[in-house]
Amino acid sequence: MEKFIQDITKKAGTAVLKQFRNVGVKYMKSDDLWDCVTQADLDADRIIVSAIKKKYPSHGIISEESGEYYPDSEYVWIIDPIDGTRNFATHVPLFGTMVALAHKGDVMLAAIDMPATNEFFFARAGKGAFLNGKRIHCTKTDTLSRSAGYGGSSLRHRTRKFLRNLVKSRTTKQTIIGSFACCANQCYVAAGRADWVVSLSGKIWDFAPVSLILKEAGCTVTDVSGRPWTLNALEIVAANPVLHKQLLKLTKGI
Repeated sequence: MEKFIQDITKKAGTAVLKQFRNVGVKYMKSDDLWDCVTQADLDADRIIVSAIKKKYPSHGIISEESGEYYPDSEYVWIIDPIDGTRNFATHVPLFGTMVALAHKGDVMLAAIDMPATNEFFFARAGKGAFLNGKRIHCTKTDTLSRSAGYGGSSLRHRTRKFLRNLVKSRTTKQTIIGSFACCANQCYVAAGRADWVVSLSGKIWDFAPVSLILKEAGCTVTDVSGRPWTLNALEIVAANPVLHKQLLKLTKGI
């Protein structure tokens, strides 16, 4: 399964990259600016889903583009064919193909290919997180006042409330308001390029792959109340254990 998830993610990522800067938005799923679909999304989804159904026909699938297929199975694949579709469609190179495999509700494997930046992230539960084959770790920054973090890519109500709490606390001067791609925001925290991430809106496919990579890189990964992250949590708070405790003071009750 480890080789399989890496192979299908890279294959889909390669197909996506071939269409980068050559395709635009195919249609909108809603009036939300970020809820767009390109032909590359559909092609990547087809590559991944068809491979899984052929190799593991009894496994469940939850995909952003093709919906659910036996979602209550013991093994469930969770897929975002292109995370950061708006970036992809507007020729911004921060996007990625994300795939996770959960066993009985726990994410056991995760692979994320960011082909335009030549970055491939992988994690296996209990075995660490890797970027292009090299082990990665989150930072050891121990105070928010010396930290830089991602505060989400949209200004929905809960995100605005968190940012207000952050400003009022005067604990950091270096908040980054996201890259419009979960794969970049959260994998870059795992790789030590930023110190923390608080993302308060998303779907299961936005968080399942990155949750394992963050955890295996040394982050504490929870919901806003400090409960361990699960597949039912549509939010994520992640940082090294020391910073995480400080973040929870700003997220509880949001």
